[in-house]
Amino acid sequence: HASRELALAPAACVYMGDDLRDIQAARAAGMRSLAVSYGYLGDDGDLHGWGAEAVIDHPLDALNFLGLRPFMG
Repeated sequence: HASRELALAPAACVYMGDDLRDIQAARAAGMRSLAVSYGYLGDDGDLHGWGAEAVIDHPLDALNFLGLRPFMG
């Protein structure tokens, strides 16, 4: 829904999630995926087994995944 509202191709988006179903939704939508170790981690805590492209421990880690540097004012 968000990619359509922003007129972005799903392949140009990264879906970040703290539950297996988030990673499954990303895959079904044709989006890249990041599993996050923070948030409301569900019962299936094997993040590395979910099939996401990467697992991150902090929101800023997503910038590294995307090849970006954080802006530090």
